[in-house]
This record gives sequence, C-alpha cells and structure tokens, in this order.
Amino acid sequence: MKILMCTDGSFYSDNALAYGARLFCNSKDHEVVILYVMPEVHEEFKFYERKFNEEVKKFKEVKLKNVETVDDLKNIKSTDLSIKILENAYKLLMKFGFESKTKARIGNAAHEILAEADEGGFDLIIMGQYGFSKAKKSALGKVASVVVTNSKIPILIVK
Repeated sequence: MKILMCTDGSFYSDNALAYGARLFCNSKDHEVVILYVMPEVHEEFKFYERKFNEEVKKFKEVKLKNVETVDDLKNIKSTDLSIKILENAYKLLMKFGFESKTKARIGNAAHEILAEADEGGFDLIIMGQYGFSKAKKSALGKVASVVVTNSKIPILIVK
C-alpha cells in the first residue's frame, strides 16, 4: 500500500503520523511519503519562497532514505522551517521503525495534497483533524474538509 502522510508541524499532524505508523509499522510492504505543503507567499515576501525552493533542493540531494539513525539525521544542516517540519516528521516515523520518503510542495494545502495523492498513485491519505488554522465551525479543519470532500481515495483523519 502506498500511504501519503500529511504534516504541517502541528501537534495534530504529529498525532496522525504516530497513529498511522502504529497501524502500519508491522508490515514492511507499505511505501510511506510524508508531505508538507508550504503556503504560497505574498509578493512582498517572495524572497522567502525562493529561499524555501533552494532549501528543498538541498534537502532532496541529501537522500534521507540512506539515513539509518536519528543521529545520522542530526548531521543534516537546515535553516528553513519547512525542512525542520519534514525532519521532525521523518524522525517521528523512524521511532516506529518506519522508513519513509519526504516531499515538499508550495501552494494551497488541500489542493496540493489532492494533487500529490493523484499524481503519486497513493492508496491512502493520513492527516490530522486540525492544523494551525482551526476551523471552529466545522468538525474538521479547513484543509481536512476540502481533502475529504474531494479525494478519490480513502482518508484517515486522526483526532
């Protein structure tokens, strides 16, 4: 099974990652990709978007799949918040003995999650109920609501 685990660095997404890892860690037949979507940047802050793209390029060159322990991961120097979020998610899954890949995208979180799920041929999406933008009127957060409504594949929402 190919599983897309989504993170935004929040407590809720960490819970979703841990729960997903506990569900699937006994089987080595699963391919897991951790996805972080960085929001699009307003024009006056485009410098930071370029910096993010540079950091993602460096991150991809590191090839995390060759990292065997958390100590190995400490040797990776990162300055960008998005890289830290992916590193923390990767470390969390490593604690459960899970080897995962990481991916970063830029744009609307819900649309990018749906696009990644479709393009990557995933069988399941795992995500937290809320992220950093809690929608108090809805049972789900804003991003989760859009993903649930529009996804063609099953979604596991973790509270």
